[in-house]
Amino acid sequence: MNIVIVGAGKGGVSLIESIAKLEDTAIVLVVDANLEAPGITLAKGLGIQYAQSLEDIDKFSVDTIIEATGKESVAQALNVRFGSRCNIIDSHGARLIMSLVERDIKTLHRLNDQLVTINSTTGIVQEQLLEISSSIETIHDISMKLNDSSQASTQYIQESDKIVKYVNGIAKQTKILGINATIEAARAGEYGRGFAVVAEEVQKLANSSEGFANEINNILKHLAEEIQKVFNEVKRLEHLSQTQVQASDQVNQAVANLIDDANFK
Repeated sequence: MNIVIVGAGKGGVSLIESIAKLEDTAIVLVVDANLEAPGITLAKGLGIQYAQSLEDIDKFSVDTIIEATGKESVAQALNVRFGSRCNIIDSHGARLIMSLVERDIKTLHRLNDQLVTINSTTGIVQEQLLEISSSIETIHDISMKLNDSSQASTQYIQESDKIVKYVNGIAKQTKILGINATIEAARAGEYGRGFAVVAEEVQKLANSSEGFANEINNILKHLAEEIQKVFNEVKRLEHLSQTQVQASDQVNQAVANLIDDANFK
């Protein structure tokens, strides 16, 4: 459909802005006596032809003429000259069209402002999500290091336990040796009295060594239990960090999709 707009004032500008966006509709000419009118300036920017005289309409194949000046004389002149050739929409119809157009334009501007806000907000959200992802990865790295440390500590405890068992074995052998020495000292009677004192001290040392070995063994046992708890919590932390990374990636993708949709619209 080819359209001519007569009148390039405020109403004409609204009509040009709206109709220029329609498919299967073309503004072939904008007419106004004032070539400095805002509608003429807009037509120049959009590559639409313009003129000062109604006679120039004869040069074009026109389906509809919209009279946007509001002047009765202009409407009459259009009806007399072109009424039999095409549809004429007078100022009353044009005013209705312009009010609808202005409302649509305001709605579009409001939607554009909302899209700008959405883009700005989603950009901030993406930045925050990237920081969260980075911190989650750091937590993951820390949990892996803690996991390695707990495994190494467990290995050291196992080695220490072997040493304690070895010391405990020596203590038992020393204790048996002290008992045997006491028996031999008793057999020697008066001559073995000094040796009996030494045997008694050897037994005390064996008993002390065995007691210390048992205490160390208990401490190592409790330490191993605590390290196992740390290991379990590290595993749990690792699982949670992986879950957070996946959730963060999904949110990032959702935000990216939202931005794409907003830009597409």
